[in-house]
Amino acid sequence: MFVLIGLLIFGMIAALLFAFIAESRAVRVQERVEEVQQSQIVLRGTPLADELSKSIYERLGAPALYRLRERVTEIMPSQAVGAARRKLDRAGSPAYLTAATLLTVKLFSLIGGGLAAVALLIIWEGPLLTKLIMAGAILAIGALAPDYFVEGMIRSRQAQIRKTIPDIIDLLVVSAEAGTGLDGALVVVTKRKKGPLPDEFGRVLTEMRLGKSRQEAWADMAERVGLTELGMLVAALRQAEQLGVSIANTLRTQADSLRTRRSIRIRQVAATLSVKMLFPLIFCILPALFIVVLGPGLMTISGAMATLGW
Repeated sequence: MFVLIGLLIFGMIAALLFAFIAESRAVRVQERVEEVQQSQIVLRGTPLADELSKSIYERLGAPALYRLRERVTEIMPSQAVGAARRKLDRAGSPAYLTAATLLTVKLFSLIGGGLAAVALLIIWEGPLLTKLIMAGAILAIGALAPDYFVEGMIRSRQAQIRKTIPDIIDLLVVSAEAGTGLDGALVVVTKRKKGPLPDEFGRVLTEMRLGKSRQEAWADMAERVGLTELGMLVAALRQAEQLGVSIANTLRTQADSLRTRRSIRIRQVAATLSVKMLFPLIFCILPALFIVVLGPGLMTISGAMATLGW
């Protein structure tokens, strides 16, 4: 009995101690939560809080990539950097691609192509000539893929400019005939039209506001775009400004000339379609046609030959 009473008393005391410990722990946890919340309130809006609110890529990945791009730009020759900038200017200066980024991508693409070519030569067990041809093809793809991507962007942008330039020149003519100067006509075009050519006109206006002369701004635009039609327009405008010829008449003449050139280009493309259709006709359509037309007859002839013992 005494032992049982002692155990009951010990159990009551232990229960009270556990309850006190749990209560004190809950109080400490609540105090800690309030302390953390208070620290977050204090840190909110500080540089440390702004830095901690960023993702891991923004805190670690982006600075590392930035230092890598800067390092690659430093070791590259200045001619390569200038050529990359000119290509990107002709491509429209995309926001996600800079000269340093392009050079870094080209370098790692070349390294990746070289490693893939070496791995192919080591791992693949085949004829030596075939291995060399495949390795050379992989290396060429790694070296030329970034430039091919940028050249595709340049061709697409130049095609858009070539397609829209006559209509935009017509709008310039209307604005010039209404009494607006050439700069005012460019402002009208940039407000009413969207596309790569109005963007280039907006850049010309910005450069002239910053102090560059009109002729230099137009010449830089023609060099930046790299399009023959736009170069002819810039040359005509510079000549008209020097000789005092009417800008409206010069623009109208250029618009007619550009439409004529576009019509001739379309006819040239249409004339080459027959030659281009010859290869798929010979290698794809005619073999299938021969199989469909001559196949049943050949099968019947071969069956008859077999019955005759031939």
